[in-house]
Parts: sequence; C-alpha cells; structure tokens
Amino acid sequence: MANKRKLARVASLLVATSLVSANFLALSQAQSQSIDRPVRAVEDPGIITTRQGITPAGAQTVFKGRVQGAAFGKDGTIWALSRSHLYQLNWLENKTISQHALKGVGGIRGIALDKDGVPIVSYIEAKQGQPGSVVIARPDAGASPGGLAKIGSQLGTENVGSPIVHDGKALTPLTFNNGLAITDLASGQSRTVTVGVAPVAVAAGGNLAYVANWGGLAATAGMSSAPTGLKPGADLVRIDAQGIALQGSISVVNLTSGTVSDNIPVGRHPTGLALDGAKGLLYVANTNDDSISVVDVRTRAVKQTIKLQPFSQAVKGIAPSGMTLDRAGKLLFIACGGINAVLIYDLEANRISGLVPTGWYPVSVALNGDETKMVVATLLGIGSGQNEGPTKRFVHANRGSVHVIPMPDAAQLASYSAAVSENNRMAYRDAVVPQPNPQAPPRAIPVRSGEPSLIEHVVYIIKENRTYDQIFGDLERGNGEPNFVMFGEDVTPNQRRLARDFVVLDNFYTTGGNSASGHQWVTQGNEVSYTLWPGYSGRSYPFDGSDPLAYSAGGFIWDSVLAKGKSVAVFGEYAPSVLEDKLVARQGLFARWQAGDSFANQWNTRSPIPPLDKALVRNFPPYDLDVPDVVRARIFLNKLKDYEATNAMPHLTVILLPSDHTSGTKPGANTPKAMVADNDLALGQVVEGLSKSKFWSKMAIFVVEDDSQNGVDHVDGHRTVALAISPYTRRNHVDSTMYSHQSMLKSIELILGLPSMSLFNLIANDMRASFTDTPDLRGHTAIVPKQDLLELNPPAMALTGPRKAGALASAKMNFSVPDAVPTAELNRIVWHEIKGWSTPYPKSKNATFSPFQLEDDDD
Repeated sequence: MANKRKLARVASLLVATSLVSANFLALSQAQSQSIDRPVRAVEDPGIITTRQGITPAGAQTVFKGRVQGAAFGKDGTIWALSRSHLYQLNWLENKTISQHALKGVGGIRGIALDKDGVPIVSYIEAKQGQPGSVVIARPDAGASPGGLAKIGSQLGTENVGSPIVHDGKALTPLTFNNGLAITDLASGQSRTVTVGVAPVAVAAGGNLAYVANWGGLAATAGMSSAPTGLKPGADLVRIDAQGIALQGSISVVNLTSGTVSDNIPVGRHPTGLALDGAKGLLYVANTNDDSISVVDVRTRAVKQTIKLQPFSQAVKGIAPSGMTLDRAGKLLFIACGGINAVLIYDLEANRISGLVPTGWYPVSVALNGDETKMVVATLLGIGSGQNEGPTKRFVHANRGSVHVIPMPDAAQLASYSAAVSENNRMAYRDAVVPQPNPQAPPRAIPVRSGEPSLIEHVVYIIKENRTYDQIFGDLERGNGEPNFVMFGEDVTPNQRRLARDFVVLDNFYTTGGNSASGHQWVTQGNEVSYTLWPGYSGRSYPFDGSDPLAYSAGGFIWDSVLAKGKSVAVFGEYAPSVLEDKLVARQGLFARWQAGDSFANQWNTRSPIPPLDKALVRNFPPYDLDVPDVVRARIFLNKLKDYEATNAMPHLTVILLPSDHTSGTKPGANTPKAMVADNDLALGQVVEGLSKSKFWSKMAIFVVEDDSQNGVDHVDGHRTVALAISPYTRRNHVDSTMYSHQSMLKSIELILGLPSMSLFNLIANDMRASFTDTPDLRGHTAIVPKQDLLELNPPAMALTGPRKAGALASAKMNFSVPDAVPTAELNRIVWHEIKGWSTPYPKSKNATFSPFQLEDDDD
C-alpha cells in the first residue's frame, strides 16, 4: 500500500464483546456464517459510523441479513424473522431447528405468534415486473422442512407492517394500501378496512383493533399538507412549518362491523403499540418524537405524553420502536433504535428504570412466559458483511442479531445503564452540561456552539456514491489501496490536488447505505425508521425532499441556519426533479457550455418543503444526470459574481454536484470516466472561484459523497471521499480521525453557532484536527482533466462478449433517480469496463461499524 501506517483501533474490542453472564460467555465463538447458520460472533465486527459503541447484553446470535423481529416460542425456543427467512432457533446451543425461506421480503416487524406459539409472518411476495403482493403465512407442518403455508395472499401490495393474532384472526397493517387486513386463520377469508396513511402496527382487545398510522389521517382541504411522493394521487399528509409530517394517528377499528369508529392523533411516526386491556390504556411509541403517547381507550384521547430523554442533554434520535408490557402493567420495555438499547420504563413511578444495551438498532422486544428473559431483535446488529451478489439492489449486506437477555436486577440494570451511556457518549441523567463561553478567543472551529469562529461562510458540496480507494487509493499519503483506484490522476486531478494541498481525510465514512438514506444524513444528521426499514416502498424514493414522512423532527441544516437569523442558499440539493423540466440530451448541454452559454433562466427548481423552497436558487438544476456538472459550476460561479457585487454571501451555501454517479456503460451516454472527470472539473472550478473571491479569507468548504455504494474499498464499503478546504485547513496533513457525515454537520454547526440537530451530530467527532487558527490564503486553480469529458460509450452492436452484455444491461437501467438500478451489478460493469473484463472483481470489505477514533502508528 502507498501508506505503511497502521490504523490502530483504540478500543475496537468493545464492539466484539458482549456484556454477558459467565454461562453465556462460554457459548460465544466465531464460525463461518451463512443463511443456514447464524453465529454467536464474527471475526470482523468493523466500524459504526454513528460513533456509538455496541456492547450487547445476553446471548447474541448473528444472522446474515437484517433481523425484522423475534419472539419466544412456547417451548423456550426463539422464532426470528429476517428479510429472507423465518428461523426457529435453539438459542442456548445457537442451533437452527428449522428455517423457512420467504418467497419475497419480510414485513416490518412481520412476525407474531398465535395462542399455540406458532408464528405468523407477513411478507411481500416478489412478482416479476409487478408490485409485490402481501402474504401472511405460517410454517407448514405437513410440508417438507422449510415449507410455509399461506393463510392469505394478495392482501395488498408493495409493503406490509407488523401483524398480530387476535380471536382466531390475523390482523395485518397494509402499509402501502392504507388498510388493515382481517384474515380468518381457519378459512383464509379476508376483508380490508381503510385506515390512515401508512399503517405499520396494530394491537387489539375485545372487538376493537388499534392501528398505528405513520402518516396520520390523510390531509384535507385547508390543511397545510404535502404529498408522500411524486406519483399522481399520492397521499397527502399534514406538515409543520418546516415541511415535516406533523403527526401520526391511531385508527380504532370495529372488528365486528369492519368500520373505523374513531381516529386519535398521536406523535410523529407511531411505530410500536402495547395494550393494557385491564386498565384501558394503549401505549404508543412515537419514533420520530422520542416519546410515548398514553391513550385512554375509553375516552379515545391521549392522557399523557412520556418524553424519553435518558441522558443529561435532551436530544433528537432516541427512536422508540417496538414495545412490550409486563403482565402486571407496571413496566414498559421499549426498543430504542437510536441509542441501541431497551429502555425500561416504570409506569407506576413514572420514570425511567434503566437501559439495557443491545445490537445496532433494536426494533422489537418480547418477554418469555415467566418474564425472566427478554428477546431483542436488532435490524442492523453488528453492521454490514460481504456483498450479497451482482443482482442485489443494495451493495451493503447487513448482519442483524437476536439477543436473549436475563431480566436484570437493580445492580445489573445500573451497570447496563452506565454501559449504554458510555456507548452513546452521553452522561446518564443529571450530569452538568458545559456551557459555551461567548468571550472565548475566536477559533476556526469553536469548542462549543455559541463561541466565536474565525469562519463566516460555509460552502457544503454534496456529490454521489464514490469510495475513498476509487479516487485516492494511490495517493502518496494516507491509507489507500492502489489496486482499487478507478478514477486516478487523469480523471480526478482537482480532487487529488485539493487533498494533497489541504488535508487527506482517510478515515471518513458515509452513514447511509444508499441515496434514500444518505441524503437524510447529509442534510439532517439523522435517519427516521420510515427510510431505514424502508417504509416508503411504492410511495417514493425520498432522496429528493419529495416525501414528508422521511424527514426527522430535528429538521434540516437550513432550518437551523435560518432559526439563528443567518442566511442560506441551496443549489439543487434535496429538490425533486420534474420530468417536464428535463432538457435535451446531455451532449446538447455540453455543446452550449462550450459555446459559453450562461444558462440563465433555464431551470425553475422548486421544493414542497417551505423553508427549502425559499432557499433554493431557482436557476440551478436538481438531480439529473443529463445535466453536466460543469453547467452547474457555471451557474454557481455566475451567482458568486452577484454575491461579490453586493458584498453579501450566504452564511451557508449547499451545492449538489452528482455526475460522479455515472450512467454505467449505457450506449450513447458519457463513459464513467468522462462523467467523473466532469464532476472533478466542476468541483475544481467552484473551488477556484471561491478561493479567489473576496469571501475566501473567512470561508470553509466541505465536500462529501452522499453515500459510497458504487465502489469497493479495502478498509470498508462506507469509507468515502471527503475534503476540507479553507485558509484555516491544516495544510499538507493526513487526518486519520474517524469522521462521518455527522462530523461535517457538527463542524458546520460549531462554526455557525447552531444547536445540534440530533444525538448523532452531538456525539460525532468534529473536524478541528483538520484545522488551524492561522490562515494560509493560498487558493486553488482548476485543472482540466486529461480525460475527455465528452467521451461516449460505444453502441452495443460494436461490442462483443461480456462487454456487450454489460452495455445492454446498462441500457435497461433507470438512471433518472439515484439507486434505481441493481447497484452491485452496475459496480461490476463499471469495474470491468475500467479495469478490464479479465480482472476479477474484488471482495469488498463492508464490515463497518467500530465507533472509536483511529490513531496513527507509524512503522
């Protein structure tokens, strides 16, 4: 490798270690993992990009794929649902008793048990070229091992929530279809009741069912509202002033008449329910409000709202999800995905009893019959593993987990609570929080938000989908792998010069795995469960601000800037593409660019998010790979001239430069190298203009990819290209501090004096190690890449063999929105096109997730 330094993981052992009792500890052993064989531990636990620790209690079982839910069977075994299989597990011996392949994708917490302890699962059955259909099924005792007997099929389409079994019927939320399917378990007959928008969970008592709707009741005329996606007839939901979905609801369904008798407003994103029939209380976990609504089912009203804030500072992102209640109705067990813990709430004392550490992002919790143990399913578990294959849509394969945890006594719970606090880098409960010192000397990046900064203007540039090694793998400095370089000096001279002249960030990670999550992290420092599951299937692909259910209650970075009375301008980021606004082919725009066209009044970019719409620069295009990035650069530089003429530049400027996504080897499109070179030149031109402007002396430019799924990396699939460019950047430096999207946002918050938008921004490493307080005003002069920006992919008829097959496959792919292609397949096509079709595609190391800062250990 170009760099012989070893990056030492300071405390990585914590990731692989569980807080377990002695008899469980003996069971832990690393094995070869497969769909057929879950394991106790893995050899490569990796890095958690949220900088949180993972130290799960109890006995851990790690599965290949996400784990959607788990429950105890009557015989003490565990039933667990992954995205692709239903498992029965002897958890003491960590042996699979039976497994049942789903012919599709498991539902959102899509597992329930009937009165005999037999599991009922919900899933989406795959259909070629059609929306998947909703199925509920159970293990078929009469079939060959691994069989599932359908109870009901074609109940709905696209997406399905958490079923329950009640009074001989399966009650299944139809998340896309806004319905509750009521299916007789004996006859299979089913009927559907229309409820609110995006139902996801259900509870029942007597002849009433209570359905949790992520989007609440559909908005009506006169309400402030927005559609959940760009499709015609998309559901309207109520929104607040920031454009965020305002509230969820509980639909009360009469199971006898099959009608909705009432609708009860609750908090944002009601995701989990627990019913205490004896007391007439329904507990509702509001994932995007970090709260529990206590509903009196007799009066049909919320009688109390419990705010879940276990730490010394109130934060956004606790994310309560699945819940269960003990039989006495005294303790509520809440799976909190944001803090990787089960929160135990004492309902009689009205206080938090403690926290129990779990794997990454717990989504369900259940108790065994005598309430001596709990079983917890975590969606992400220990992080990502190897790629699943070239036809899979998402490049990152997850390894979810199930944890069986003995019920802790008071002393053990106190120890667990301390561990959760440490894992989240937050003080538990009543610690004193340091306050900012307004009289502190100005620094490039202040220690605390509210202290003075030497920087007044921040430019935040967002690009698309590249890994560190693809661009920087052969730099003479930093931890790179030269064999993985795909876009080297001839293609990306500006990015490489900027890294050399300013700072090499060789330990920077994207947090999301695709654009639907990545654009949430780069703009909000958070991701709600609606996008994480995902819950948007069939409605939207919310990379572009087109679905208010995808937005965190903590708001967007532009909201924080505006709330401080500061100015912001957004060039294209998070704005939806409108098909009617698409122009002629990319080559026509290149020709106009070469002729000197200014593209004045060419676009009229809008957003349904009110504050963003006001901040958008109208004449700058949103995501559209038909628009060259050099066109975007020219539009921005013309606007920069206006800023200089008026001596006023926004405090925050956000710019989208997406061409490095590429269009694969689609015949007639620009080649991957040409599109990445276009992106590189545009970036160089933007930085040159900024660094030669009157605002440069008080400026910082941050550059990052929204995700890194379109390539491989020898450290981790989430490691990405990032740049920090400023007179205050520590020049000619390699900074191997562990950074992520949240680190960049936190640094912007500190510079501009903004509060943290989320828990994840608050606990991230800020980027002060890349900065100094002594300015160096040398700027950048753009370099024209040697790679031809206009180079085209050849027609398929001119090709043969696998290269022709790759071109034909690319021609069928939808590049109009990010990730609407089979990512792993596209990655292989681009790899072979650049590296040669005889060069093997590398096994990418995608095991992210150790929260700890890396230190240099020079040989």
